[in-house]
Amino acid sequence: MDSIYIARQPIYDKNLEIVAYELLYRDNNINAAVFDDGKQASSLTIVNSFIHIGIEDLVGTALAFINLPTDFILDSSLIPALEHQTVIEVLEDVEPTEEVVAGIKKLKSMGYKIALDDFIYSDKYKPMLALADFVKIDVLHTDNSTLSDLVSKLRAYDSIKLIAEKVETHEVFQQFQALGFDYYQGYFFCKPILVEHKNLPANKAVVLNLLNQLHHPDTEVNQLEAILTQDVSLSFKLLRYINSAAFSLRREIESVKEAIVLLGLGPVKNWASLILLTKAASDKPDQLIVTALLRAKMSELLAVKLKPAVATQVFVCGLFSVLDALMDKPMVELLDNVPLSTNIKVALLEREGELGELLNNCIHYERAEFNELDLINIDTGLYHQCYLAAAKWADETMRELKA
Repeated sequence: MDSIYIARQPIYDKNLEIVAYELLYRDNNINAAVFDDGKQASSLTIVNSFIHIGIEDLVGTALAFINLPTDFILDSSLIPALEHQTVIEVLEDVEPTEEVVAGIKKLKSMGYKIALDDFIYSDKYKPMLALADFVKIDVLHTDNSTLSDLVSKLRAYDSIKLIAEKVETHEVFQQFQALGFDYYQGYFFCKPILVEHKNLPANKAVVLNLLNQLHHPDTEVNQLEAILTQDVSLSFKLLRYINSAAFSLRREIESVKEAIVLLGLGPVKNWASLILLTKAASDKPDQLIVTALLRAKMSELLAVKLKPAVATQVFVCGLFSVLDALMDKPMVELLDNVPLSTNIKVALLEREGELGELLNNCIHYERAEFNELDLINIDTGLYHQCYLAAAKWADETMRELKA
């Protein structure tokens, strides 16, 4: 199983209280950013922070600063839907063209805060300054002789807060306190902290199929559900995504279809595009995925005959029943991050309730533990029939995924 990485560096106020974290790209356990493609690095930072790890776990209620190149400013669909908590850092090499200024204005209207990174003053940046909430000054590479003049010009914008970055000594901290800076960041306070997370990669074939369906004008929710439920990773990530603070979910979810309906086709398209862009798709342990598919389908088929009202819910139970093995994490910890109904969570954790009993019987049959089956008023041939049908479906689904 692959690990994914992200680094976060705190940003402090005058009282040295943490008010934000800058999220930084990392691709290994060496705490340094090395990349050739800024767009891909930004995509990975977003996906790892907002989808895989979870922004709540990374920054809590603090702001999240993310460095973004021009492509993201021009296409807001690439940016995570956590507007009230995300600060877009416009990189120093982004030119203030009419298109860029219009993109920043759109992001601002959507609720994002704007920071200008490594800022060096020029009159051409005035349209961007008029929209900025923060300006970050690289104190290591800013000439002291021009610093007072720079601060004076920036103070003309009432909405802008000044951030001193790359503060490496107590003397520099005191100097910028005296100049009236609002926030501080640098090695003097804290080096970037590396966060490692075990990744459950999405299957590229499923993502491609999903994107094809999403771009088709006649796509229906049922078709999307059929694609997503082929892949336990995508189903889990979709539920994790919709459970983020951005959607302020007020009720529990009982099916992937319900998640798609609540989220909407547009956000699902953006979510899948980000995953595809980062090339997150890769092979999974085949037997674990086959087991998940088989349990999901067998549980569903049994429920259709025995308890039709819970057929959709029990499919989700079977699909996620191997999630702990795939993620190398306890099931209870994983389920904290998805808004599944209590019945589903109890079934997965305790094997109790109607859903738990159905799933448990499927697992007993799968393991040839026939003496453990609950056979009260049930034709024993039904288990065999459902198992064979589920095995065939799982096999066909795996072939499609690998095609």
